[in-house]
Amino acid sequence: MQKARQKKRRNPRVKHRMAYEDAKKRRKGAVRAVITDQKKKYTGEASGIRVGVKKSVRIKS
Repeated sequence: MQKARQKKRRNPRVKHRMAYEDAKKRRKGAVRAVITDQKKKYTGEASGIRVGVKKSVRIKS
C-alpha cells in the first residue's frame, strides 16, 4: 500500500518540472530581468536606484 498523492506528485518528471517553475518564480523576486534590447539609448534605470540595497559579495581571505 502506498500513501495517496496528488497526480502531479506521482510522476517524478512532472514533480521536478513543477518545482522548477516554483523556483523560477522565487528567483524572479531576487534577480532583475536582463535587458537584451540595445536599440534605444540608455535612459537610466527603469526602476530607480535603491540606495539601501547591497548586492555585493564579501570576499573571504
